[in-house]
Amino acid sequence: MLPALETELKQQTLPEAYEDFMYHHLQYYGYFKGPTCLSSTVHRQIEAVSRGISCPSRPENGNSYSLMLNSPLKSRQLLHDDLGEVNSRLREPRDLFAFFSSSGPLQAPRWPIECEVIKENIHHIEWVPPQPEYFYQPTGNEKAPEIVGEEKGTVVYQLDSVPTEDSYFTSSRVGGKPGIIKELAVTLQGPEDDTLLFESRFESGNLQKATRVNTYEYELTLRTDLYTNKHTQWFYFRIQNTRKDVTYRFTIVNLLKPKSLYTIGMKPLMYSQLDASTHSIGWRREGNEIRYYRSNTDDGQQPFYCLTWTIQFPHDQDTCFFAHFYPYTYTDLQCFLLSVANSPVQSQFCKLRTLCRSLAGNIVYLLTITNPARTPQEAAAKKAVVLTARVHPGESNGSWIMKGFLDFILSNSPDAQLLRDIFIFKVVPMLNPDGVIVGNYRCSLAGRDLNRHYKTILKESFPCIWHTRNMIKRLLEEREVLLYCDFHGHSRKSNIFLYGCNNNDHKFWLHERVFPLMLSKNAPDKFSFHSCNFKVQKCKEGTGRVVMWRMGILNSYTMESTFGGSTLGNKRDTHFTPEDLKSLGYHVCDTLLDFCDPDRTKFMQCLAELKELLQQEIHKKFKELGQDMDLEGSWSDISLTDIESSTSGSDSSFSDGLPVHLLNTADELNQKKKMYKKKKRKPLQSRKQRNKQYQKSNLMQESKLTEDAPEGAGFASTLQKRPAFFKNSENTSSSMMKNEKPRLNELNGRDKGTSLGPSKMTTLILTKNKERMQREKPGFTGSCSPKRNTNPSQEPAPDTKPNWSRNRYPATKGGRTTAVVYPSLHIYTYP
Repeated sequence: MLPALETELKQQTLPEAYEDFMYHHLQYYGYFKGPTCLSSTVHRQIEAVSRGISCPSRPENGNSYSLMLNSPLKSRQLLHDDLGEVNSRLREPRDLFAFFSSSGPLQAPRWPIECEVIKENIHHIEWVPPQPEYFYQPTGNEKAPEIVGEEKGTVVYQLDSVPTEDSYFTSSRVGGKPGIIKELAVTLQGPEDDTLLFESRFESGNLQKATRVNTYEYELTLRTDLYTNKHTQWFYFRIQNTRKDVTYRFTIVNLLKPKSLYTIGMKPLMYSQLDASTHSIGWRREGNEIRYYRSNTDDGQQPFYCLTWTIQFPHDQDTCFFAHFYPYTYTDLQCFLLSVANSPVQSQFCKLRTLCRSLAGNIVYLLTITNPARTPQEAAAKKAVVLTARVHPGESNGSWIMKGFLDFILSNSPDAQLLRDIFIFKVVPMLNPDGVIVGNYRCSLAGRDLNRHYKTILKESFPCIWHTRNMIKRLLEEREVLLYCDFHGHSRKSNIFLYGCNNNDHKFWLHERVFPLMLSKNAPDKFSFHSCNFKVQKCKEGTGRVVMWRMGILNSYTMESTFGGSTLGNKRDTHFTPEDLKSLGYHVCDTLLDFCDPDRTKFMQCLAELKELLQQEIHKKFKELGQDMDLEGSWSDISLTDIESSTSGSDSSFSDGLPVHLLNTADELNQKKKMYKKKKRKPLQSRKQRNKQYQKSNLMQESKLTEDAPEGAGFASTLQKRPAFFKNSENTSSSMMKNEKPRLNELNGRDKGTSLGPSKMTTLILTKNKERMQREKPGFTGSCSPKRNTNPSQEPAPDTKPNWSRNRYPATKGGRTTAVVYPSLHIYTYP
């Protein structure tokens, strides 16, 4: 023992008052267990023991020392094993955990300080309609009411000042605006007063004003997304004091989209509390005389559109709700995660963490789902799958698909267990909790569409997507991310479909289309491959799909699910229910197993089908342009992006840019980044490289002189008339004339597991293209699914399922215990 330390231990010292107080304080909060009256000398003894210094018991300090040994100092930040010995590792910071307690309440949502919030808890039961809910069939005689407004009507509900684009988010608190909640609805004059009472100051609610223009007719104004002056689409509000057997008319007067699914028969959703409590009936599609039309008024900047419908309430004195789509709130998510955290089985393979906190301070949850690996090698061999939802808060359909996925992947199904063995799933179920809470349709509290700012450097202003992008970036450094998919909703197209990204690498040619095609075969009555698009537009460069693709994730998608319903199979002309959307979550899992099946038959069949489909698209394009099919090079060199149409059908094509108050911050960060960025020195070229560059420059000058000459004018004009998607073939025609044959031989001689070059298709097109156009009808060949319709203008036939073998991983699916080798070591991502 050190002499100096031994001398100090012999001295009797009284505890200091401040130190005694602090130990009492820390013990009260559970940070220390043991004696509460510890002096600085005893503290040194503890340090000595922790360093492994032997300290014999002394009579003069035996009481305190023995007490210290019997009740060692413990901190909740240090990890202890079963024997009580201290582990050198520290716990993860507390903020990384989402602390759920079955005995305690959930974390209450935080609202902007300007928002008033009622104290009532809104809860809806889940219910599946016993019969399909068909679209409304317009008769052509639907009334289009002229907007009356406050001048001739009576305002019966109106929110106080709402934050618009002239202001920005400053602070938040639980419960929103402090003080007494005002009664915004009109006061009834007696039991005979039949004025409807409106309310929307609850989670995800959206209604700014209600004006009574007739006895049973009301005009409704939606609140724009907070701190903006647009994005009116999502609505969700409550009505009380209803009358039975009376026809009411509601007209929403400030919608902004010129097109909507309401024009083809989509109905609003209605919920009756009396029906829910007495008959267990939940949300259902209701409404007649539905019409979507342009308003006779506007704000001077953009036109408004109106949605009108009539309804008969089922009961007198009922409380009813109307919504654009089935609501799924932040509290709903927390309740689901609470059940997972309290499950002794699910909590073993589903770890809940806090990815970050939103602008308002709400937790953005991150779920890591995988079965524990047996060895470090098995853990390292697992690939990752990243799924996110609700970056657009008004697209609640994304949450229902996410819930279906989580229900399945957390189940005890053999397929779910196999997926957890093979993959690590990183799931962010609600990217924009602030927008969901306040009832926004598209934006966060920054007043901007988060799905246009995935490249942002403003960590504090866009924390949700900044942390998501960096989480994926770190994930890519340690393992391959097989799939990224962000769940969205679509307000103008039917069915469910994917947006992807074209890959120009011939090694993985058309691979990004295989997963969507497989998904369409597994869910033929819901998912439409015909509606999928793989074009990367400049205005979409900031989306999660494109940013993750550029980070190296080949299979990077946006899943768009309609607010309406299906035009396919048995579900044709019917609305989607939450169960339909949840089934898509299962089909994502099912397709993931098909996509990674070691038996590559399905993969190769889908590739062959995609090549044939692309050939038909090129034929169609040529026919439209009146061009011949005699190409100078390989048809696979045609840019697929030029063949496809844009994805302008999505809800927002252009970013609004940064808010004014953030522009200076972004400029400062960019300047700092430039200051610390080192200039890269240009590598020295070898003599061979310099000679090659010199020859290339001379060839370019000669070709320019030839092109400018009079005899070359005809050829130049011919090039200008060629369609845009030939640019790749024209730019490489001179080199391809010399090297095409070796390149094709290389592709043909490549192993079947990696050869994806369309050399055989090239030969057919170059020699027999006109004969094929006359002999064959253009169609979508169904090599994987013989029952599929061959007409490209039609979708798959009803109840069409692919004739695929269902035996995946035969060594493990039947019984996981019989597997000799871990399945994750045998994943073939690409043939």
